[in-house]
Amino acid sequence: MTKGYGIFRQEAVDVEPDDVPQTVNTDGGQATPLAWRAWFPRVVVRRCFLHGWLSIRDGCQKHPLFHTLSEKIGQAYHASDRRTFSQRLRRVREWAQRTLSGEILERTLRLCGRAQEYGPAYAHPQGPRTSTMLDRVRRSRNGYFVGCQHLHGSTAATPLHARAWALLHNFAPWSPQTQRAHDGQRCPVERLNGHRYHENWLHNLLVSASLAGYRHRSDPPQTPV
Repeated sequence: MTKGYGIFRQEAVDVEPDDVPQTVNTDGGQATPLAWRAWFPRVVVRRCFLHGWLSIRDGCQKHPLFHTLSEKIGQAYHASDRRTFSQRLRRVREWAQRTLSGEILERTLRLCGRAQEYGPAYAHPQGPRTSTMLDRVRRSRNGYFVGCQHLHGSTAATPLHARAWALLHNFAPWSPQTQRAHDGQRCPVERLNGHRYHENWLHNLLVSASLAGYRHRSDPPQTPV
């Protein structure tokens, strides 16, 4: 993962040399924060609150008190400040210990015990508290790879395949309805950049990718020790 995020760092620096990520939202695994801190030692790692709730939903959705629990967790999530957030999570813990048992209790206590990991989000209100936006993109990508029977061929072909999907995802035109919802912008890249190089979407892609995504060719980054 460190090697993979090194590619992200190289391409991000190529676009904006002085830009350094201030925060990153992760799903809670240990490998991702370690990889990010290897490249950006001062980045603030924020745990995705959504994944904590999804852990409860995926294992206990049929529990008769699941919806009541979800409402209480949602109230904690929407707290206006860190202190209120921590207080509400403690109330969820107390209610769960009095009311729940078994797996749903175990998963709820696990979420409530991570208040310190969720709390830093309040010091950086402009950063996302969940990975919802990324998950939407990943859902589309996963559907693509499932449809084409996953990855086949050499190891070198795999990243090229993934990049080909990313180019199409970012440059292929949205539906007319989606374009109207985005004030006439035609694709994700145009929404990000605020302009298009050519009216034909394929020409726009070719111009944008004429240097394979780089303004200046450079050697790949060295993995931190």
